[in-house]
Amino acid sequence: GDDDENGYIVQYQKTTVNDESNLVQTETTAEHFDMCAVCSGLHNVPNIPRNIIAFEKSFKGSILHSSEYKDSSIFDNKRVLILGSGETSMDIALRAVNNPKSISVALNVRRGFLSIPHNLAEDRPLDVFITNLFEHSYEHPWVHALRLRWHLSTIVIRLFLFLTGSSVGFNQWTCETTPVRRGYHIINKSHGAMSHLNVPIKSKSLRGRFWMKLYGEEGLRPIESFHKTSVVGVENDGKTIRFDDGRTYEADLIIIATGYKQSFPFLDETIQAEYRQEAMEVQKESSPLLNPQSSDYTLEEEYLPSQHFITGKKRPRLGFIGFVRPNVGAIPPMSELQVMWWLCRMKNKVNMLKRDPKVPLSYMVLGAKYQYGVDYGNYMHRVAEDIGAAPSLVNVWKKSGFKGLFTYSMGQSHIPLFRLEGPFASKLCWSITSNELWQVCLNRGFAENFGLVSMCTVSLWMNLTACALELLWCCFTFRKPKFFTRY
Repeated sequence: GDDDENGYIVQYQKTTVNDESNLVQTETTAEHFDMCAVCSGLHNVPNIPRNIIAFEKSFKGSILHSSEYKDSSIFDNKRVLILGSGETSMDIALRAVNNPKSISVALNVRRGFLSIPHNLAEDRPLDVFITNLFEHSYEHPWVHALRLRWHLSTIVIRLFLFLTGSSVGFNQWTCETTPVRRGYHIINKSHGAMSHLNVPIKSKSLRGRFWMKLYGEEGLRPIESFHKTSVVGVENDGKTIRFDDGRTYEADLIIIATGYKQSFPFLDETIQAEYRQEAMEVQKESSPLLNPQSSDYTLEEEYLPSQHFITGKKRPRLGFIGFVRPNVGAIPPMSELQVMWWLCRMKNKVNMLKRDPKVPLSYMVLGAKYQYGVDYGNYMHRVAEDIGAAPSLVNVWKKSGFKGLFTYSMGQSHIPLFRLEGPFASKLCWSITSNELWQVCLNRGFAENFGLVSMCTVSLWMNLTACALELLWCCFTFRKPKFFTRY
């Protein structure tokens, strides 16, 4: 309906099977609810690129979407071509090349990806190397606007990657994306197939063979990569796939691992039109997001609500939970914070920042592959600030001392940190912060913590310099300095 305050009519079907006649009976029922939460999953409809649909009938082999994959036996006696650059495509490529009965394996990646393994070492998952202080919180707006902390992180990241053999990814010699910068990409953490993809590239040079030996990649079966190119058709034999750069690959099986897209066929058209209009306004006023019609590979998805992808401006009682894609981090803790925000929104207790519509949201991933791709820590803090749940350094120091302060400052944006204060404050979360999450920071090791503290120290001077410059500017313009204001 048009009025959010009157609630929503939800229609659903009850299906029953008659035990005697074995007939299936369906009954449509409608119920009224004051509020509704949409939790149907971020990716619930397989995405099939239009160029694949165009030649599907002329291909004489088998074509499957990754959602249909069940067992590696489907690769027996097959020449396998996998389309896609996400973690699913890498997982399936690894299973295909590890099947000794597969004939050959190839991966087609149009845009490339940034490959960094989920675990950099034992007990050191990737996301524990991301901190809060001066990166997501207590960051001067000028420092953020210039992305100074992200530039600093980029230098450190590129240096670290270079020490692994390549500066475009962790031991990644092919299928790279650009630019390799902090805050631009959703990281591909499925790394197992990378060694097999490297083989054809590394084997061509002395330097490459040195790194192959160092990583123990000698003797691995290769995965051929078709990078920065797209499938354009099938030759007359029905098996030879042709790419737009002129190369070909003979395939018996094509796995489409081009992801999923969200669809809301159950929503009234009036609601969908509102979200579409809000999204188009954002695209028009700020940096445009990917146009769903601009490429055969971009997702033709239905639009999400504009307020942190949780609610629309006119419909606080209709909440969308879990419809974000973080660059590093998990969706479930983000969903929990979204629920907290939504409950406050329905009570009219959300203090959203009035922002310049021409400035993109601060937490958006700059690579703009998805309309809902966000920087995990930045998103968590901006949502928490709206409901007064972002931790205060003073309060954390007073209540939990050095342990709590270090855990929050040098740790990831774990959900207990946003229940230290605010409407959902919990004494248990103070204990978790000072014990369990503190231990996570310790497990990184001395060298890693020293490096993160050093980066934080540099960031401190960046922010102090910005504050001094702002103070100087305000002296000349007779304005009141704001310093660490929200952005």
